[in-house]
Amino acid sequence: MVKTTIDLDDDVWKKFSIKVIEDFGGRKKNDVIEGLVEMFLKDEKLSEALDIWLQKERARNKAHE
Repeated sequence: MVKTTIDLDDDVWKKFSIKVIEDFGGRKKNDVIEGLVEMFLKDEKLSEALDIWLQKERARNKAHE
């Protein structure tokens, strides 16, 4: 198990939190996020998009070194 921190816009987090409470009730945000990550990794097109983004980020970071 990994515990992580992410930075999100306050309004985005608030809308997400309200949606999760409305749809699932209680404190289920972690479960929803885990499910979304799993879906993302299983979706071939999204996985390819992630690979492309990571390559661009690595190139950008090398350019700034």
